[in-house]
Formats: sequence, C-alpha cells, structure tokens
Amino acid sequence: MISFLLRRLGQAVPVMLVTAFLSFAAFRFIGDPVQNMLGQDATAADRAQLEAVLGLDQPFPVQFARFIWSALQGDFGISTRIGQPVLQLILERLPATLELAVLSFALALAIGIFLGVTTALKPDSRISHIIMTGSLVGVSLPNFLISIGLIYVFSANSAGCRPSAAARPSNSAGGLRACSPCLAGRRSSCRCCRWHSSR
Repeated sequence: MISFLLRRLGQAVPVMLVTAFLSFAAFRFIGDPVQNMLGQDATAADRAQLEAVLGLDQPFPVQFARFIWSALQGDFGISTRIGQPVLQLILERLPATLELAVLSFALALAIGIFLGVTTALKPDSRISHIIMTGSLVGVSLPNFLISIGLIYVFSANSAGCRPSAAARPSNSAGGLRACSPCLAGRRSSCRCCRWHSSR
C-alpha cells in the first residue's frame, strides 16, 4: 500500500509541474500584469521598477523556477488584479469555501442515500423510474449549467440576494460586492448574509 501511494505521488508530481508551467505561461504571456497593477497612465520608469520588484525582468525559466520555489515555501506572490498577497486572499475566502464544500457534501450524501435506498426497495415503481431518470439527467448535464440553474433558483429569486452575498461590501478592503440588504445595513434581514453580524 505504501509503495502504491508513493508511486501515485511520484506520478502526480510531473502532472502538477506541467499544469503549473502552463498556467504560469498563460498568465505571463496573455495580458500585461504590470499594466493591470499600474494602469495605462504609468510611466516607463514606474513599469521598470515594478517589473524589477516582481521579477518580471528576468528570463521566463528563471521566473518559473522562482515561482515554484516560492510556492513550496507558501509564498504565492501578489495578485496582479487586486494587489494583495495571494495566500492572504486564499485564507480570507477559505471559511466560505469550506462551508460550501461541507454543506454540499452533507446534502449530496443525505439525498443520495435516501434516493438510493428508495430505488433499491422499489426498483419497478414509478418513483424509482423518476429517480433514475433524474439521476441520468443530472449526470449528463455539465456542471456549469447546473450551477447557473442553482444560482437562479436559490439566489436570483430570493429576497434580493446575489451569488456574491458571502463577500464583503464594495467599500471594504476586499473590494467585493455584497447583496443589497447588506449594503443597506439590513444584514439581519438576509439569511445568506447573517454571518456579517459577527464581524
């Protein structure tokens, strides 16, 4: 078992390196990160200074090697869109991500077990055929389409809430939007924004 796990980990390392290389190359050569951070009115001296700070004046292999070495130490650099450390942004959004993942897993487990037992007990019933058909449709649909449908059902039609309701208001440091009740100071009236009351 240990040898199997070590072999799998050894196979995962090249895949992760190739994925990191392609992602790094895409963000490096598509668009201008310096312009994103400084804007179009930046002078050549400002651009050169920021490129030196970010290491963008180095050859691409050197940049990628520095990126991998820094990532291994927990330093993922600075977000060129927001201008904040990437690790800090990840940690700020980690609680909401974990909450969503745990809740989704619990709901999927409970609903899946219930529907599976129902189908096993009555395999030839009408409800069993409906469950099987719904399962096939759900598996066949792409995830992004299901996500849009769930956003429309649980967000667009529920008391002015938006998909970004768990984010900070637009005038905060995070720069993200919140739903209209939060922006209006009525956080207690919005079910999906009550977590703001503890902050």
